[in-house]
Amino acid sequence: MKRETAMSTVDETAQSQHGLIERWQLTDAGLGPSGVARWLRAGRLKRVSPRVYRLAGTTDTWEQRLLGAVLAAGQGATASHRSAAALWGLLDGPTEVVEVAIPGKRQPRLCGVLVHRSSDLTSAMVCRRNGIAVTNALRTIVDLGAVLPGNLVEDALDRALVRRLVTVRAVELALNRVGRPGRNGAGVLRQVLNERALGSARPDSLLEPRMARVLVAAGLPPAEFQYQVRNGGVFVGRVDFAYPQQRLALEVDGFEAHATPDAMQRDHDRQNLLVDAGWSIRRFTWVDVVQRPWKVADGVRRALCARSVE
Repeated sequence: MKRETAMSTVDETAQSQHGLIERWQLTDAGLGPSGVARWLRAGRLKRVSPRVYRLAGTTDTWEQRLLGAVLAAGQGATASHRSAAALWGLLDGPTEVVEVAIPGKRQPRLCGVLVHRSSDLTSAMVCRRNGIAVTNALRTIVDLGAVLPGNLVEDALDRALVRRLVTVRAVELALNRVGRPGRNGAGVLRQVLNERALGSARPDSLLEPRMARVLVAAGLPPAEFQYQVRNGGVFVGRVDFAYPQQRLALEVDGFEAHATPDAMQRDHDRQNLLVDAGWSIRRFTWVDVVQRPWKVADGVRRALCARSVE
């Protein structure tokens, strides 16, 4: 009965931890050193690190490897940098790099793991996601500048804004709080914030900030973002970008733009109302903005010229 209870407890614990269990948890379950050695010989456990084990039969996943690194790094360790960004959905899928941060001056040596020591990592900056201790979204954005180029940091920031995880103001405050002179990567994020095409505005999709960067890079006049069009004081609709003087609206259509028939109908109705109010609309897709930005810039430039002479 005692053996069955131990097995049940170990199974339940491992299931909640991506198939992993720590040495102290095995002890609490009633499995002493001899029992652990016996399970290792029988193949029921596999040693991940001196104090972390993987239960036989569990699937080897990226989350399992990341949690294993966090547990092996010891007290206060947390997933950080690119690993944290992947957990928050700020990168295109899981990253091959496994990164953890630890407070203080400890420097554990972990095979295949990049360990960052931090003197300002507090418990308030750490939370749990998918059962893994991870730096919160704000701290993750601040840390990314140390390991990624500016364009990828900006993309991660935009993803965090779209997901309502952060605001630009909150990121600025977090950077000011921990971005002391000489801090690795602080300058990258500071430059991203200073040069951000949308300023402090929060986008509804990743395509909007990319469109804003296309307009800036092409040297086009600044467009008003998420502009509310009115006709005789009556609200007609909101457009992604607008040149009110020319009555020119720019719409960027992501993959989700017409996800349902109702959404498509509403969009068409709004466009007809804009045309009735004297506006011209130019629409651009993800392929246009991301893969053919020069074509987008040329189309906007020609549309501005045409509307200016009407």
